[in-house]
Amino acid sequence: MKRQWYYRGSLKSCNYSCSYCPFSNQKGQHGNGSQNGSLSFELQEDKTAFFHFIKEACGPEAIQGAVQIIPYGEALIHPYYWEGLAKLSRSPFLDAVGAQSNLSFPIEKMLSHYKECGGELGKLRLWGTFHPQMVSVERFIQQCHMLTSLNILYCVGVVGVPGHIEVIHKLRHALPQSAYLWVNKMDGLGRAYTISEKEAFLKIDPYFGLELSHYKADLSLCSDNRFIEADGTMHRCNLDRQIIGNFYGRKLPEKTPACNRKECSCYLSYCNRKDNALQPFLPYPAFRIPSGFSFHMPTPS
Repeated sequence: MKRQWYYRGSLKSCNYSCSYCPFSNQKGQHGNGSQNGSLSFELQEDKTAFFHFIKEACGPEAIQGAVQIIPYGEALIHPYYWEGLAKLSRSPFLDAVGAQSNLSFPIEKMLSHYKECGGELGKLRLWGTFHPQMVSVERFIQQCHMLTSLNILYCVGVVGVPGHIEVIHKLRHALPQSAYLWVNKMDGLGRAYTISEKEAFLKIDPYFGLELSHYKADLSLCSDNRFIEADGTMHRCNLDRQIIGNFYGRKLPEKTPACNRKECSCYLSYCNRKDNALQPFLPYPAFRIPSGFSFHMPTPS
């Protein structure tokens, strides 16, 4: 069976320091971790776990479908993630591999490393999030245009902060028409979006309405995907904390535990549902890349 497989290792650091992010103060794992180029203990531990996952994923009981890396922090500034993605892409049973990122990595350098490790560019999918506190629209757009010129499939995303509508509109206008810009609803807003705010975000992201829906958790509507932690612990999605087995040895519980969530409250949970109208994002909605997407800015009224 082809599945969406999610992997989250032990990495918990980022090269950005966004005020709303819990990992912005964890700086100890950036770069190589030492002056002689060796990895820090934390990064080596994360690399070991990641390559353990890869070995199992590409082994005798190879998984089928697609793998999306959803790290805590920023993974793609570290070359070993590109090496690992390359190894996964070579599996004949995987259709696509990708990762969430802030797109701050040196694109040509890392893609060259990916190709040197045998990575298949046609299988690569990138989910890039724009952080206006950390990078200018101009610099971020340069990265996006470079990905477009290299025929890398990617999406771009932002948090729907009402005060950021102008800069998000500027970002949408500067992006290639082929690049989908998604808007996540803002948690902690403390109020509902106004009609004008909803309309503004819908003009930027035609699928923003999905974010405003409330998806009641229902195990009968949950697809058979897998979220894997560094130690192999498996869950149904990134939000469900019920353990449904271990990836190593494919150990499954005798009785499938019920979901403990009230709502599928983020994209990476509700994109796994069987009842959701995500046809443009199939067959692997986890990458958030709609097929054949072309955006045209509305004509000002």
